[in-house]
Amino acid sequence: MNENDSTNESWTMRLSIAAAMAVAVSLLSYFPDRDDGSGATLGGLSVLLGVALALAPLARYRPLPKRSFTERGHLLLQVLALGVSLGIANLLVNYGMASVRPAIFDQMVSRWAQFSAWSVVVSGPIIEEIAYRLILLSALAWLTARFTDRRRTITIVALGASSLLFGVAHIFYGGVEDPLYVVGMAVKSGAGGLLLGWVFWRKGLPYSIACHCLANGAHLLLMPALFRV
Repeated sequence: MNENDSTNESWTMRLSIAAAMAVAVSLLSYFPDRDDGSGATLGGLSVLLGVALALAPLARYRPLPKRSFTERGHLLLQVLALGVSLGIANLLVNYGMASVRPAIFDQMVSRWAQFSAWSVVVSGPIIEEIAYRLILLSALAWLTARFTDRRRTITIVALGASSLLFGVAHIFYGGVEDPLYVVGMAVKSGAGGLLLGWVFWRKGLPYSIACHCLANGAHLLLMPALFRV
């Protein structure tokens, strides 16, 4: 196989993976409500382009070791435990903010009541991991590599910047202008993004998705015990 054949095969593989993820994101965005077909289509096309471009720098700056089936099973159990711990920690921080600010308490109760379990535990985490970890983190790694060849520096900058953006984005999820909410939401979401980014960078996308899903699931399951109306 010559170099051109290898390059073509590599691009074919990337496009196949990107297409599969694009279809998954479109379906996750459209179902079960089926009320935003244009948004689902646009999201799928964005993922198609983003993933296709992200896979090359990801393979270069974050090579993963081959793992046996047993190693993958042990790793999955560790990640699931980490996800539950993250969900509980997130819930406790939310409760701490809500305990001192009635407006935050009311907002959190009403906001979570609007979300379906599907969007909280399945579609939301999967889409966010593809967008913030696979696409954004990889793009930041590529951008950082324009200025340095040190892989450790590339990893630290990409993880830090993507986590910061993840934290800032979550400020707008609630609609509460209280400074405590703004700072608390940014800090806790940024810290969660850093942890999920580390799982993605060191373990792989399936593990960061599993961690994120379990974190949101634990939060959703335990929230009624603390946020009683």
